[in-house]
Amino acid sequence: MQLIQVGLGGFGRSWATLCRAAAGVELVAVADSDAGARRWAATELGLPAAAIRRSLDDALAGSPDAAVLVATPPDTHHAVAVAALRAGRHVLLEKPLATSMDDARALVASADRAGRVLMVSQNYRFRRPARAMQRLVAEGAIGGLAAVTIRFRRDSRALWPPDNFRYLMRHPLLLDMGIHHADLLRAVTGQEVRSVYARGWRVPDSPYRHDPAAVAVMELAGGATVVYEGDWATGDRDTSWNGEWELLGEDGRLRWTGGENDALAGTILLQRRGEATLEVPLPDLNYVDRAGTLDAFRAAVDTGTEPETSARDNVGSLGIVLGCVASIARGEAVALAEAAGW
Repeated sequence: MQLIQVGLGGFGRSWATLCRAAAGVELVAVADSDAGARRWAATELGLPAAAIRRSLDDALAGSPDAAVLVATPPDTHHAVAVAALRAGRHVLLEKPLATSMDDARALVASADRAGRVLMVSQNYRFRRPARAMQRLVAEGAIGGLAAVTIRFRRDSRALWPPDNFRYLMRHPLLLDMGIHHADLLRAVTGQEVRSVYARGWRVPDSPYRHDPAAVAVMELAGGATVVYEGDWATGDRDTSWNGEWELLGEDGRLRWTGGENDALAGTILLQRRGEATLEVPLPDLNYVDRAGTLDAFRAAVDTGTEPETSARDNVGSLGIVLGCVASIARGEAVALAEAAGW
């Protein structure tokens, strides 16, 4: 599969490095308006000058058969993805899918009209502990779900350059980080969220202009309660980027811990009622994390099938975090439709 990448910021550069080395993928062009980013592509990726473009339009013209990877800031996702779809290209889009439900639905409609794959890179699904949890819940290892607790803490106050977009965006935790946990919640439980009540707050000794911390109480379609606590400017110890999870079922508990220094690692503990706690073996995966999403995208394009984290599916994950945003703004609980439209 030939691929054009748009966006070569810090995260975009790690994407480009991955794509350059990925089996079955040929990075034929990159596009970024920043001259420094284009110089990086020449010196670090070794791309020829003809493959390094200022804009998506230039890159599309030079690579008529290539799919498009969008790794630009969230508020540009809609415009860039629509341009690629209108040009008849398959699109792999960094999360979040969009910053509004209207834009998200418009992107799904654009992909349908174009007859092209539009997939969101929800890379946390492609981690071994996440797949283990998903399998155990689906097999009924702990019975019907009663409650889910997710606790996430990372001190990112000095993680990015001072002018990074996350320090300026509204609801940075929810829209840029919480989307991972929302998507994992749906993947692991196999259920949609019915309602949410959320609160967010500023952290005065952080560079975040808006709320880098939030708490939410949700109800799953099956009636279970979910408590989510997230803090991107914590003074406490860090958790894994995946968070710390506990699922309480009618017949037992599941816990996902560890991985503080390696988000691809972690431990899954299963305790059935009245039995000793067991550590669950993690499955072998051919591709993990973003390599997993890239391989899933390539497979979807090759076979013409809808991928697991298609934009159509991802509307449900985006709906959770935008429901949290709406709840914070209104100061009340927000009811979500089963497909997470509201």
